[in-house]
Amino acid sequence: MSGARAPATVPAVATQVKLGDWSRRGGVRGFLPSLPHQELQAFFNLLEDSFLQEFLSKDPCFQISDKYLLAMVLVYFRRANMQLSEYTHSNLFLALYLANDMEEDLEDPKCEIFPWALGKGWRSRVPDFLHQRDQLWARMGFRAVVSRQCCEEVMAKEPSHWAWTRERRPHHGGAQRGCSEGPAPLPRGPGLSPPHCSLCGHHPRRPWPASPKYPAPAPPSRAGLSVVEDPWGGGFLIVLPPQLHLEPGIYTLHILREPPPCPAPQHSAG
Repeated sequence: MSGARAPATVPAVATQVKLGDWSRRGGVRGFLPSLPHQELQAFFNLLEDSFLQEFLSKDPCFQISDKYLLAMVLVYFRRANMQLSEYTHSNLFLALYLANDMEEDLEDPKCEIFPWALGKGWRSRVPDFLHQRDQLWARMGFRAVVSRQCCEEVMAKEPSHWAWTRERRPHHGGAQRGCSEGPAPLPRGPGLSPPHCSLCGHHPRRPWPASPKYPAPAPPSRAGLSVVEDPWGGGFLIVLPPQLHLEPGIYTLHILREPPPCPAPQHSAG
């Protein structure tokens, strides 16, 4: 008998994968969800809610609710096969928290979601919130990874919507795994202004084209103004320099008048 062994025969196994409501397009780079128009509009209507508008306005740096994280929320709704009646505050906050879990390195910013989602006494309800997050994850078949291309394909369905203008600045992007300096501020919740960002300065970009209430800027210095006579109705016109941008509002202008010139000294004849 020969010592050589005959090659083993491996039976062929056919595997079928069910994609459900998802169709694969554009090669291997991404998956485009089958997103009916009514579900897209239901999501946009949810974002227009005054409570969520206030929440989004308190994230001016877009650290926990930039355009990609919002797109992920919509993808999660589809993966969980949510009905239109389930497009609610609670489910949006759960999906947004899960999206932050998946994509963000920093743990502290997403905690700002707790007081908005849970209300007063939110600390004692955090364990239940995390349990509901896990239930949402399981309902999605534990498919929480969303590619950038998938997010961009979702945004392309309504590219002019204000939610997709929430572009995070570069200094808030990239991997951030270092230890933060000093204790992190506690979640502020509804009714309070967002924390100051030393990276964005005093004037972070607005979250959308609407006009949230901002504190009125200080009156401009006198050196930047020009005062000319009004040729039509008498009085004076205040001409602002082109680089000065003021929010709509009412301002009090204090004008310092020049003291009258001193009379020339009189000299006696002789």
